Amino acid sequence: MKLKILKNKNSELKFEMQDTTPVFANTLRRTMITKTNTLAIDTIDIHTNSSALYNEILAHRIGMIALKFKDTLKRTDECTCKGKGCINCEVKFILKKSGPCTVYSKDFKSTDRGVKPTTGDIIIVKLLEDQELNLEATARLGTWPEHAKWQSSNIGYQFYPELETSKDCDMCGICAKECPKSLIDTTKKIKLKDSYECDLCGKCVDVCPKKALTLTKDSTRIIFNIKSVSGMEPKDIVTNATKTLKSDLTTLSKELKS
Repeated sequence: MKLKILKNKNSELKFEMQDTTPVFANTLRRTMITKTNTLAIDTIDIHTNSSALYNEILAHRIGMIALKFKDTLKRTDECTCKGKGCINCEVKFILKKSGPCTVYSKDFKSTDRGVKPTTGDIIIVKLLEDQELNLEATARLGTWPEHAKWQSSNIGYQFYPELETSKDCDMCGICAKECPKSLIDTTKKIKLKDSYECDLCGKCVDVCPKKALTLTKDSTRIIFNIKSVSGMEPKDIVTNATKTLKSDLTTLSKELKS
């Protein structure tokens, strides 16, 4: 198997896997989505809330804020504290504001300097004159099947596109004009000039008056696109997923032998 990085910028990673199969690609994708531990606020103790939002709405909004965190944190159910909660598996946030003001995610005070919202510009609530918000939140590690707030990323993949022409092609160029992304080169022959950007819409094939184009998919070359929606870097999400897969397969192998 070969790997080629196509894009690695900000919270997005795009890469191509060669000499692989759709089964493996789907297994890797599902592992990245469902078995990646991320940090999110799980419980909130509201001492004062005289804002326009009910406690439940406020708690839901806060819980969906993505958090940056350290890889040294442990899951509460795997920690030495045996689920009681300690500095090794929990992070506390304090929020205390009085109106009139707008409360942002950056107003949270964390008990751990290495843990904070991925962006401080998320609006939580607007407080009017004499309104107050005072709460304490607890963040823990979790995975997407437990709750959507622990989803690590949005991940999609597609097969590598290949554009082929038959002898009926007369180089009219209609396919190039109609391509939504202007990806078809007609200099010498009809071909894709940037295959990685093609999303296999098939517009070029549909508009060809001679029906001389065929858009095929190479299932041994798969293009992944990962967009992080958590505090994790996309490359870390992939790395963690491969480690999890290896561990699961090792366990399965041992069970089968026994």
